[in-house]
Amino acid sequence: MMGAQRISVLFLVLGLLGSSAVLSADTDQPIEISADSAMREEPSGKTTYRGDVVLTQGSLEIRADRLVFSFDADDTTLITATGNPATLKQQPENTDTPVDASATTIEYHEKAERVRLVGNAKILQDGAVIEGNTIEYFVGTQRVMAAGSPETGAPQRVKVTIPPNSLREGK
Repeated sequence: MMGAQRISVLFLVLGLLGSSAVLSADTDQPIEISADSAMREEPSGKTTYRGDVVLTQGSLEIRADRLVFSFDADDTTLITATGNPATLKQQPENTDTPVDASATTIEYHEKAERVRLVGNAKILQDGAVIEGNTIEYFVGTQRVMAAGSPETGAPQRVKVTIPPNSLREGK
């Protein structure tokens, strides 16, 4: 699949996945975290949670083996969840089915409003699937970018699965 065809498929998949993976109502809710242990480092403000970590905020749920709250150079929040795999589930507005995502690492960059899935990345909703080595979702622009896994001698590949009923329904 080349150029314009790739873009067309990506727009179709975005329509299937819903227009809002991060609810504004969720960001107004408190964050709750449970874990086996937590360690805060001063003065950096970095907090590391380990062991069966569960973060919830409204309809958002992240499960991981390790979750780190830190700050980048601009002093904005960076949340990094790692696991085998780490998972993210959220109920978007205007749809009955949740978005399920998984990857070895899930990062949320607050200032850039970007969710980045790295390592066996996968997003599933209502039968539609996007798979690749890296998937990035830009919340403000509702833009998704996926990249395959670089292998010696083989091009990077992304796998997209679109259920036939979605094509007929014009979603």
